[in-house]
Amino acid sequence: LEAELQLDWLKPKLSRRVLLLQDHQSSQSSWHEPLDLAPGTPPECRTLTAYLRDKDDFKDKLSPVALSLSLALPGGDPGLVLYGDTLVQAQVGG
Repeated sequence: LEAELQLDWLKPKLSRRVLLLQDHQSSQSSWHEPLDLAPGTPPECRTLTAYLRDKDDFKDKLSPVALSLSLALPGGDPGLVLYGDTLVQAQVGG
């Protein structure tokens, strides 16, 4: 499966207030990774660290942060169908 997480996805990329810390050097507002699944294997977990940018770096401090997580089959597998919820969107309010 292809997994993608987007933080504060309702905002333009340059205006996003929440970022993921990646490789202790760079930060981005999204995460994308292939997930290798096989029958009979236990569930996989990923831990991602997100942080809110400094309050002086953005103007919108009242609206909730919208998160989006999507799962998709790789494009090169014709004939396969993914059933169930493949897109989850949520808002985190303070």
